[in-house]
Amino acid sequence: MKALIIVFSPSGHTAKISSYLKSGLEANGVTNQLINITKNENYLYKKNIKTTLLKEVNKHDILFIGGPVYAGHVENHILQIIEELPLPNEQFSDIVVPFVTYGGVHSSIGLEEMGKLLRRKQRKSILGFKIASKHTLTQTFKKIINEHAPNQESYQVVDKALNRVMALLKGDIRDLKDNSKSFCYADAQERQLFNTFSQNHFHKDHKNVSIKQEKCIACRKCIKACPVNMFHFTGDQVKMSDDKTRCILCAECFHNCLANAIEFTYLDKVEKRLKQGYAKLEEPQSGIYPIVD
Repeated sequence: MKALIIVFSPSGHTAKISSYLKSGLEANGVTNQLINITKNENYLYKKNIKTTLLKEVNKHDILFIGGPVYAGHVENHILQIIEELPLPNEQFSDIVVPFVTYGGVHSSIGLEEMGKLLRRKQRKSILGFKIASKHTLTQTFKKIINEHAPNQESYQVVDKALNRVMALLKGDIRDLKDNSKSFCYADAQERQLFNTFSQNHFHKDHKNVSIKQEKCIACRKCIKACPVNMFHFTGDQVKMSDDKTRCILCAECFHNCLANAIEFTYLDKVEKRLKQGYAKLEEPQSGIYPIVD
């Protein structure tokens, strides 16, 4: 049995889950390939993705694919990967397990939209899971949401998900059914909101991150931290890409800057929406779908 794991992990939480998943698969005798697309230009921009997948992906029996939820949606780069997946063949399996990490307030339709798109790509989502993680945007607020997550409780959910997957794979995989409709767990009003408005709708007016050059000490921490390579060093200065639409508003540049030189006004809006970190959290925080009693 062989597995493929593909993740996008701006803040490192999805990467932690994928590493744990990789170890769990190996403990069950499943060899696997882990591809983290973070900062990888060949996977970040649509024109390169399909060619790169065909070249780099090993033959596999099951795909695990995961990313973070931003503004009610799974981050767009993971959706791009799914869109560019070749149809199932000898190299690319039709069996998939999507998963999301999120800040604990709402995972909303992140898992649902992955399931829908995977169905269109002729994949069968045999189950999916969500993992509550540290809400990176709240780390300067009065309360940091899920400060120490993913934690032991998170990994127990991954263990349970993996045990269910292994049990399913013991049978004839041709008989496995798609369970992606069970991913529609958000309430009707929330689902309607986020199915109507895209991630870009909520983010587009806030992609105005900039560098205060008078404060910048050229430590280059932002270059290392940015998951989509918005920063570069040239002429003894750190500069940003002219294409601000590439920014995903993860705040990694802001939180890693040693000189407080990053202007990130989106945090003002988030601070109010999340009530300084005291916003109501989603229940259950982490879970597996479909739910089995």
